[in-house]
Amino acid sequence: MTRAAPRDLATSVVICAYTERRWDDLVAAVASVREQTVPPGEIIVVIDCNTELAERAAAEFVGVTVTENTGKRGLSGARNTAIDLAKGDVIAFLDDDAVAAPDWLEQLLAGYRDTRVLAVGGAARPRWPDGTRPALLPGELDWVVGCTYVGQPEVDTPVRNLIGCNMSFRREAFGLAGRFAEDLGRVGRTPLGCEETELCIRLRQASPGSVILFRPEALVHHRVTPDRLTWSYLGRRGWGEGISKAQVSRTVGADAALATERDYLRKVIPAAVARELVRGSLPGVFALGAVVSATAAGYLRGAVAGQRLRIRPAMPRLVHGPIHVSTVDLSVDASVARGEIPVPARTVGRYRAAQVLVRDGERTLDVVLLPVSGGVVRLDEIIARGHSRPRPAFERPLISVVIPTAHRKEQAVTSVRAALAAGYPHLEILVVDNFPPDGPDEVGDPWLRREVESLGARYLVEPVKGVSVARNTGARASKGELIAFVDENISVERGWFDAVAEEFVADPSVGCVTALVLPASLETDAEVLFERLKGYSHTVRRQRLDRETVREDPLYPLSMARYGPGSCTTWRRSTFEGLGGFDPLLGAGTPSMAGEDLDLFVRLARAGGTVVYTPHAVARHTHRADWLELRERMRGYGVGLSAMLLLSVARRPVVVFSILRRVPRGLARLSSRTPELPLADRAARARLRQLRRDERYGMLEGPVALSRSWAVARSSRWRRRHAP
Repeated sequence: MTRAAPRDLATSVVICAYTERRWDDLVAAVASVREQTVPPGEIIVVIDCNTELAERAAAEFVGVTVTENTGKRGLSGARNTAIDLAKGDVIAFLDDDAVAAPDWLEQLLAGYRDTRVLAVGGAARPRWPDGTRPALLPGELDWVVGCTYVGQPEVDTPVRNLIGCNMSFRREAFGLAGRFAEDLGRVGRTPLGCEETELCIRLRQASPGSVILFRPEALVHHRVTPDRLTWSYLGRRGWGEGISKAQVSRTVGADAALATERDYLRKVIPAAVARELVRGSLPGVFALGAVVSATAAGYLRGAVAGQRLRIRPAMPRLVHGPIHVSTVDLSVDASVARGEIPVPARTVGRYRAAQVLVRDGERTLDVVLLPVSGGVVRLDEIIARGHSRPRPAFERPLISVVIPTAHRKEQAVTSVRAALAAGYPHLEILVVDNFPPDGPDEVGDPWLRREVESLGARYLVEPVKGVSVARNTGARASKGELIAFVDENISVERGWFDAVAEEFVADPSVGCVTALVLPASLETDAEVLFERLKGYSHTVRRQRLDRETVREDPLYPLSMARYGPGSCTTWRRSTFEGLGGFDPLLGAGTPSMAGEDLDLFVRLARAGGTVVYTPHAVARHTHRADWLELRERMRGYGVGLSAMLLLSVARRPVVVFSILRRVPRGLARLSSRTPELPLADRAARARLRQLRRDERYGMLEGPVALSRSWAVARSSRWRRRHAP
């Protein structure tokens, strides 16, 4: 992506406020922004939990967007509210008790001349109540009152983090690192902070080649009230800072969270103490000692009370940076002759590794993880793998493609287009809307209906929630001999249906065919972690799995995931209908959250059916890119697994002994899976452990979730539509 030059950047200036006591300050802050030498594109004032103040501001500030905080109470929630509203290429933040210099915005934008720069901040000078610095506050402690302190750079310098009252970010920075962590930061008058520190650290970790620039010429004047010049406030502020730093350490790692602080304690504080002693300023010496001691005590308190104070980061640090995802076809790619694959440059930072799908025409040869060096991936090992046989000719049966969709309907349309582009001549595509707008069931979503039908696909409405119900609805309405179930976040690649149909035609005993599903991207930490723990690219060897083959696995039936992802499977109609379809008590959209595909595989194995996994049918899965969504998804997998096992016992009680005998080994397997993806540091390993814990804790919720699904199933509407 090409970034605009500073003069072409549209800007949004955000000011957050919460109390009428600062009304005059807020008026001065807004006026200073209006008087900039480079006018902002828009000014956004966010009021945190104060309706009267919001009404007053809306009436007073003509031409200013005034809104109330729609997030969690506190400064971080207010800032995130503004980010959602802002339209500018650059979003700048100014405190409500700060006044910007006339060229403040101009100086900030000048920092973006370097396209590597993702954030620019400036200096904040204190405005003392009586115009003079108090003796008890040396310049090295100006951070206590929210200002630039002695020891910070005096020229343009890349830094770890910016100061909260004077900072700006490119819009794309929030796409890379997420938003402000709403469990950090000031709430009312509570002197906590570090939300901007934590965000800046995450931004550097999400984009290692980026720059966060401190530009002293971008100046604001920050008012200091008399209540902040007391010994009590110094102690509380230091204590709050320590607790906040402990929280940040757990989120991004202690090394990143405390790097600047170590230099501050080793260099800045000793020099300040020596200077104050020479001057004979005992209040300054005592203030330095008191603030440092209170901060250290707060940090220890935060570290000891880790579980109670644990925060939910918007996105964790990357395991080893982004991974480039690509495909090389040995039969057509000109890059093979040169022995290398060019890797495109990222907007910020660089790829350190590439996941390469190696194809030879219609056949998959391998999926390899290779280092990126000098912007290319060497192909020496890939070329040596040789070529594969062509696909034999066969008569292609009609395949009905069922795509259930709920919250990601745009992705469902993309999935339809991918299916049409796969090059299979006999397709019937049915999109089942499982989250239609309120209204008559037959109407559904007009936009989705129009998009789907314009592509030649059929649009169905299934208002009863649950992916299993939606799939079953699509299957009943379909006509094909084969039924392919493709989730809305999966796009099949060219040749997918041919590879699947080939397996059914070659062996009439095959009841189901699963496919190789690779990530659509590995740009964020959450995507990399998901691929590490739940990635579907487990092998590039064709496998034929039946009851006897699977039962040889000591973890059966906990090992049914080896059949492949149920979100991208094709079933022979007779087999699917003979099993009764997906169980509506399981799956996304129900309290059980998942497990419907494993349950169907278990029933197939017990019935003596056969599954073929083919690596030659390749699809791309859009992984969860957000850390919190990934954690919830991992919990859902655990809930669904235990719910599925409990349902299996309910159907056939004798299997409880087999399950109980294998549970300890299965739990150990959940804790030890290590697919071959890079894992660079302690913080990354901690996040993997957290995701495994989420999955195990989810398993404890399975019985309750299954009972809730059962209660929903007994509702009159469900019984009327889906009673056997």
